[in-house]
Amino acid sequence: MEKNVKLLMSRHPTIPHSLRAISTVNKPADTIVVGLSNLYHHYYLDTYGRSPPSPDPAQFEHSRFLLPTAEFRFQGSGIGDSPESKRSRSNDLGRAFCRWFLYEHFNVTYFAHLSQILNRQLHRAFGGLRVARETSGDTPDYFCAESVDRICLAEAKGRYTAISFNNKEFGKWRRQFERVVVTDSSGKPVTVKGHIVATRFATEHDSPRLKTCISAEDPASPGDRPLGPDESRALGASIVALHYSGIAEKLRQPILAVALASGVPMPSELRVQAIAWEIVAGPLVNRRFVGGYFPGSDGEPNIIQENGRMRLQRHNPLRLDSPTATFFGLEERIFRKVVRLARGEASAGEGISHFEETAFFYSGFSVLRDGTAIGPVEFFSPIEPIVI
Repeated sequence: MEKNVKLLMSRHPTIPHSLRAISTVNKPADTIVVGLSNLYHHYYLDTYGRSPPSPDPAQFEHSRFLLPTAEFRFQGSGIGDSPESKRSRSNDLGRAFCRWFLYEHFNVTYFAHLSQILNRQLHRAFGGLRVARETSGDTPDYFCAESVDRICLAEAKGRYTAISFNNKEFGKWRRQFERVVVTDSSGKPVTVKGHIVATRFATEHDSPRLKTCISAEDPASPGDRPLGPDESRALGASIVALHYSGIAEKLRQPILAVALASGVPMPSELRVQAIAWEIVAGPLVNRRFVGGYFPGSDGEPNIIQENGRMRLQRHNPLRLDSPTATFFGLEERIFRKVVRLARGEASAGEGISHFEETAFFYSGFSVLRDGTAIGPVEFFSPIEPIVI
């Protein structure tokens, strides 16, 4: 399922081609299309920890609150019964929109919360770089990475009230980047590129002329010169490790998650055990993922044998309304490199390649460049246990 949102951009010297109305004109389009399956994939990675989400993580949980129109517009006055609930949910969804926007249009694949970077720094520095909170107050949400040598900062906002590049609120968001200082090995501040992605959500109660709108701007942290790609590698590798730490936690790999989060290498005598699954249909057939499933609301799926292999089936295949179980996993080759990264292999972060872009083939199936996949368990078959 896809929805349309309005787009406004400020201070971007070069507009990505995917955001241009005319490819040869450096000007953003008025409207862009959001795929809900990938948007919810980012929402799930950012919002949920070890506990499984409810409802099904393969189904965008906000879709039941959207009007049946081409545009992204909520029913009623939005999600939440109280102002506090609406604020919390809009902020969560704003972070998902930020991650989706940077992922789809700026090639950003890996996300780590700024607090995670500061906590990891307690264990070891980033190849001579230091990250510090300069003053009290809010800071950007994320350190992000396209790769270990291309990093940036990002601030996400989501709200139902008006957003404008000229209002005081946007000025406050810009100043958040001034509170984070990255210094090089000589102690001099270096500039890190930033992104503000603020999403204002339209509702049924709003005027039809008011649309859900993404307002994007690219501030930067203070510094005397830009951060060079070679000196950013250690910090970039940490962002990649922290990104996969959250994924390892969802995969019920707590020791792997802690090693990735802290930067303290996992001992070689601790072996990582998991189950490899294979995709049985679609354009990714025969690709292997490490993971497991969340059962549907009516109980565990049935395990059946076909041609000497296991397959999970719905609890009651005769009922068309029987909820399916949902698979979550990480592509096996990437998973193995993540384990090497957790063991302290310095080159492992750079060796983690992106999973190839996959054309849409089913609304409940999503796979990202980081190698994570979410989809109905019927698309997957457990193959064998692996030990790394």
